[in-house]
Amino acid sequence: MHLVMANFYMLDLAGQKAPAGVNRDMGKKVTSKAEVIEWLKRSLEAVKKAHSTITAADLARRVHADGTGTTVGNVYLRMIVHNNEHMGQLVAYARMTGVVPPWSKN
Repeated sequence: MHLVMANFYMLDLAGQKAPAGVNRDMGKKVTSKAEVIEWLKRSLEAVKKAHSTITAADLARRVHADGTGTTVGNVYLRMIVHNNEHMGQLVAYARMTGVVPPWSKN
C-alpha cells in the first residue's frame, strides 16, 4: 500500500485527482493480499493513463512538493525512481529466499 499511496500522492502533485476511495487511512485499512494487488494495479494504471495525456508544457509546469519547488516532469521521474527502488528490493528479497520471480519462469 506504500506504493499505492505514493503513486496517488505524486499524481495529485502533478494535478491528477485521485479516484474515489483513496484517503490517508487506506494504507492501514487495506490489508488483504487481493485488495492490495487490486489497489496497486489501479494506481499503476492511473499513472500510465495520466502520463499518456501529458504535454511538454505540463511537464514543465512548476509545482510545490515536500517543501520545495519542482516540475511535474520531476514528479513523474520521482514516481519511476520510487517504483523501481521497491522493485529492486523485491528482486533482492526473492533471490535471498529462493523465490523465482514470475517473469523469470519459462
